[in-house]
Amino acid sequence: MSKLKIALAGLAHVHAIGFLRIFNAFKDEVEWVGFADIPDAKGSEAESLACRLEKNVGSSTPLPPQFDDLTSLLDAGPELVCIASDNNSHAEVAEACLLRNISCVIEKPMALSMSDGRRILAAARKSTATCAVNWPIAWFPAFNLAKRLVDEGSIGRLLRVTYRSPNTRGPYCLNASEDRAALGDIWWYRHDRGGGSLADYAGYGFTLATWFFGRQADRVMGLRKNFLMPFAPGIEDYSAFIADFGDGVAHAEGSWSTFSSGEIPTGPVLYGSEGTIVCDRFTPEVKVYKTFKPYTRALPPEETLAPKNDPSLNLGRQMIDHLKSGKPLHQMITLDFNLKQLAAMDAGVRSCESGIAEKTLDPFA
Repeated sequence: MSKLKIALAGLAHVHAIGFLRIFNAFKDEVEWVGFADIPDAKGSEAESLACRLEKNVGSSTPLPPQFDDLTSLLDAGPELVCIASDNNSHAEVAEACLLRNISCVIEKPMALSMSDGRRILAAARKSTATCAVNWPIAWFPAFNLAKRLVDEGSIGRLLRVTYRSPNTRGPYCLNASEDRAALGDIWWYRHDRGGGSLADYAGYGFTLATWFFGRQADRVMGLRKNFLMPFAPGIEDYSAFIADFGDGVAHAEGSWSTFSSGEIPTGPVLYGSEGTIVCDRFTPEVKVYKTFKPYTRALPPEETLAPKNDPSLNLGRQMIDHLKSGKPLHQMITLDFNLKQLAAMDAGVRSCESGIAEKTLDPFA
């Protein structure tokens, strides 16, 4: 079987190195065509190629051949393009790939607005290629086990989904010694390029809630704050949302201003009519609580489950198998699913501006 020809578009995202590492693990099955940076026309020296390489790839990681721009990279004939540009460029880059019938995988989130999501959908409908979205949480064995337990009815009817940010001060770990003026020029700290904790971390909560409930939210209420980053006034370092799923609700939190999580699980925590499931992104275990004893501390879990290793829970394995043999993708990274996720995030963004609960839009309209 011939090797899958892949390329990397953009080095702005801190997960760019993840694409390189993931696909480098399949050297017998893939071949790197090259990479091209996706520059920000409004950017400064802080977002130069050298800076992106230093912060997001590192000097020890070998890079494939460099191309001057996206057009020349696509002209080289990749079959799959990994998109790691700033969030605001996702629709433009994905559209360019799809209209050439080149498959792409976008580093989360898919897009920042419903208009950009529909732009990607329109290009996909004209294309024979696949568009996927990489959510790192799709590959967490514990989260996949929790999803199976919920679908099997282990905790009865699902009522609530909660996901919190871990302790973090943002993608570049803001501290007193950091050059804050320079950070203010980097896209992560600029609203016009899709920076901020909302897209970075609250998106995980919207994704998990949509996945566990198995449907699109009806409406979302949200707020956003900037507690610690006055050098970046256009973004939030904290955001919180309540999403209404009809007969269920979800709480999603996105924070770059959490000093310590205080041993509280990030979640997803899944509250059902007959039990509770607790997961944490830093532990491989799934805890299931089935004993009801009101107004007391929780009793020990009835079950503490360790999921089995599953080689298919890997972005590289998924994309290679899908493009070479047509194997279905993990639901969380499919285009249709991400449009439903985006509907909730889009409503949350609008709610932060209006101050009222906003209805989700039909992404397929």
